[in-house]
Amino acid sequence: MKSKSNYDSVTWIGVGVSLLAFVLIFYFRPGVPKNLPQEAEQPAEQVAENGVAEQPAATANETVPGAPSVPPSVPVQGTQGQAASQLYGEVGMPHPKTETAVCRLVQQDGLKADVAEDGSGILSITLEQYLQELQKKPDDKAEPVKLANYDYPFLSLTTPGVLASQEAKSDGERTFLLTRMSEDGKLKVTESWTAMEGRPYELEYKVQISNLSEEAVMLQGYKVEGSAMPTSVTPERKAGRGESSGGLSIFTNGKTKDFNLKALAKMKPEERASLATTMCSWAGVHSKYFLMAFWLKDSPFAGVECAAVPSEYREGVETRPEARYHVSAILPTVSLEAGKTQEWTVTAYAGPKMFERLCDFGNGLESVMEMDRFFFWRPAWMRWISRILLRLLVKISQLFPSSIGYGMAVILLTILVKIIFWPLSHRSTVSMRKMQALKPELDEIRAKYKDDPQTMYRKQQELFKKNNVSQLGGCLPMLLQIPVFFALFNTFRNAIEMRHASFLWAYDLSMPDTLSFSPEALPIRPLALLMGLTMYFQQKMTPNPDPQQAKMMSFMTIFFMVLFYSMPSALTLYLSVSYVLGILQTYLTNKLVPPVAPAPQTTQK
Repeated sequence: MKSKSNYDSVTWIGVGVSLLAFVLIFYFRPGVPKNLPQEAEQPAEQVAENGVAEQPAATANETVPGAPSVPPSVPVQGTQGQAASQLYGEVGMPHPKTETAVCRLVQQDGLKADVAEDGSGILSITLEQYLQELQKKPDDKAEPVKLANYDYPFLSLTTPGVLASQEAKSDGERTFLLTRMSEDGKLKVTESWTAMEGRPYELEYKVQISNLSEEAVMLQGYKVEGSAMPTSVTPERKAGRGESSGGLSIFTNGKTKDFNLKALAKMKPEERASLATTMCSWAGVHSKYFLMAFWLKDSPFAGVECAAVPSEYREGVETRPEARYHVSAILPTVSLEAGKTQEWTVTAYAGPKMFERLCDFGNGLESVMEMDRFFFWRPAWMRWISRILLRLLVKISQLFPSSIGYGMAVILLTILVKIIFWPLSHRSTVSMRKMQALKPELDEIRAKYKDDPQTMYRKQQELFKKNNVSQLGGCLPMLLQIPVFFALFNTFRNAIEMRHASFLWAYDLSMPDTLSFSPEALPIRPLALLMGLTMYFQQKMTPNPDPQQAKMMSFMTIFFMVLFYSMPSALTLYLSVSYVLGILQTYLTNKLVPPVAPAPQTTQK
């Protein structure tokens, strides 16, 4: 008698949906948030004063020294002499660099910030403890990571009118103070930039505006520049490698809103206007491992301006439009009485995405790392699991030399997870074997009561109860392990501790372990190949009586190997070790509970 497939159309649809969801897990990125919550609507004239109307007569960027010379809403000439497309948010190309005196702020943790003495803001931030690329050869030049740039400075004040420098002071290498006056002499603006002592990568920016006139002045349209961030801190890095990710994020109404470059480039004017009136607690731009974010001390920003702007200008290199994330935040409108002073204190972070450090701020800034990602949701408990695993990873790595520390930490963490889940996995294997032994009787029941689903279900339940078999016994233990797998995936993919951490032939665990002599068109990645091989052998150690299911599992092995071939080597190392332990676990289970041969199926007449 010809055997029938165990899988009906519903099963095949379920498998297809699962595969699609699994692919989307790794490549899904949220786009433009629709219908952002608005705290208050502003009339059209006020929106125009905030610089987000479709055709403003002028912008503050035209009048503030050191800011981009082209207003964001005016089409400009691109590198090929043609007008920049509206797809790129109608932003100006980088303007020529102007010479200006700078004051350097220094932190002991390796941060160096160059503040322009003309009030343009922070023109450059150097992180000396982090390199753009590892030195693979003795003659390779190791450049430190640099954030911000002169065309889009960090923590600079954009004002509706012209400000003239009056006095500049510095206390050495910690604080720079600048006093400027408005063109009509009615306003005195005092700004200070401070590198916070004992607070790694934290900066404080204070703005004081004093009304020197005899009448009230409306402070409206003042903005704080948040700089621009490319997808990678390494200019030569190709898209799709290592750090080619990141985004622009704002925190509004207790939730993080993320934007990618494509979404920013295609953002409509009404969406920009909505963002300009959306209160947010903080705003920031970030690559995969580095972040520049800022927020007001005592109140939210009145709105934000977001855009995709061109790449940094470099001699001999073509300027690419839509290459950097750019954000600026709008300060709340204030009516300043005569003789009074308005002060805003902005706290900023410019440095690596260190999960524990970002959690210390207590404002949800750690959400940019997506350590709470679980399928398409971001539950708080997933962040808790990821945080525990990251702490364990760091603690274990400290037990070994730095050259192998994080690689050994991945291996030992994998072993620890396997030991914890051993009882569940063992129970799952035993339950699956009992189900296989009952397969002939189940097939007989299905054939006998195929026209009576209710009786079929009742007879199946009676058979399960008689043989002490739970239908969930095989899959439930596996489902309980999925959150831990996601937490490990979040950790290995996002933790900066893995960046430039080497292990054996893998010079960087945050990237695929490509062998140096392998061809570029077909890179050789041993850990990904080992993962596929161990997955195949583990499946072979568990004989499957259904030929179609066996073929499906073989296909899944190839599918997983292709899917993870470009993943970070820390993740493929974890999976390889996990499958090796799975082979050992299957061997022990076979010794403790020998496979049960299915009873011969009776022929239906």
